[in-house]
Amino acid sequence: MKKFLSIGIMALVCASCQLENSKYGTLSDMWNDNGTQEPKVIEPMVSVEQIRSDKISEPKIVPTPKYASDVERLRQNIVMKVAGENYVVYEYSDVRIDDVASLASAYCYEYSMGKKAYLRDIYMYRNHKRRATFDCVNLASQ
Repeated sequence: MKKFLSIGIMALVCASCQLENSKYGTLSDMWNDNGTQEPKVIEPMVSVEQIRSDKISEPKIVPTPKYASDVERLRQNIVMKVAGENYVVYEYSDVRIDDVASLASAYCYEYSMGKKAYLRDIYMYRNHKRRATFDCVNLASQ
C-alpha cells in the first residue's frame, strides 16, 4: 500500500513539474524569470529537410527472376512419373504440394471420369526431389 501511495505522490509531483515547465520556452528562461513575464507558447522543434531531386541515389540491385512465369516454374519442376486409371504419381522439387495437388485434381477429373484426387503419400526421392501419389476416387459412390 505504501508503494502505491509513494508512486501516486511521485506521479503528482512529476505532473505539477511538467505543468510549471510548460510555460517556459527554455531552461534559461525558467531560471531568469522573475514572475512578471508572460508564458511563452512553445512550438515544436521539428527540422524538416527538403529532399532534392538532383541528389544521386545509389543503384539498387534487383535480382533477376529464376523463372519467366509461374507456369514455367511449374513446368520445369513437376513431372508426372506414373499414371493409371485410379492413381497418379508426380515427382517435384522447388514447388509446394498444393501446386502438385491442383494438377492431380485436374488429371483425376479429366481422365477418371469426374473423380477427385486424394493424397496417399509423399516420400523423398533422389537428389532432394519428392514423389507424391494421389488416388483418384469418388467417395460419394462408396
